[in-house]
Amino acid sequence: MSTLVSEDLRKAVKLFNRWQFAEAAEAFEKLLPLHAGTDRALLDVLGLLSTGFNRIWHKGGEPNALVNYLEKGLEQLEPLGTNSWGIDTQALRDSVAQCIEEAMRWRRGDVDVYNRDLIPRLELHDPT
Repeated sequence: MSTLVSEDLRKAVKLFNRWQFAEAAEAFEKLLPLHAGTDRALLDVLGLLSTGFNRIWHKGGEPNALVNYLEKGLEQLEPLGTNSWGIDTQALRDSVAQCIEEAMRWRRGDVDVYNRDLIPRLELHDPT
């Protein structure tokens, strides 16, 4: 696991937290060749989540795609342990699970719009 948080990773996280999900997905993808192992796996998950959350706005909203991307991201997040680059992966798993529940409600038509307040924020911390 890499201990340094690069500026490119900070930028990708900033895009995610600003809900610029298409750009965040691209930024996470660009980082993939620079990493291996669990670092790469986490970047892949963050890219999947970004792509999924982008589906809230894409073509007026695509709940099926949102559910699919979030479920795939959650599945890949499970084996990653509890912390990467200071990201609390357990909290992220819990948040993504809530997001999936809300996306399913949206898909069923129980709600008219996805509750965007559930979208997690990512926080990076350099190890000290």
